[in-house]
Amino acid sequence: MDFIEKVAKGEVVTDEEIAEELYEICDREHASCNRVCPVYKINIGPVNPDKPFEENRGCDCFKDGQAMLRFIREH
Repeated sequence: MDFIEKVAKGEVVTDEEIAEELYEICDREHASCNRVCPVYKINIGPVNPDKPFEENRGCDCFKDGQAMLRFIREH
């Protein structure tokens, strides 16, 4: 069962499942880095984009579901 179905049915989702879904969002949206990403939406842009591109690909949460989850919970 996919994440949305599980949530819609009121089933408990784990942090790992949430992190996995966040990773998938980043994987789909990163090329355009936009408000579809909850981290981008909360931060009004990528996280620490001024670091060298090779270091964080324009965002400290780049394709890291756990980092995305931490960021969302902290903000």
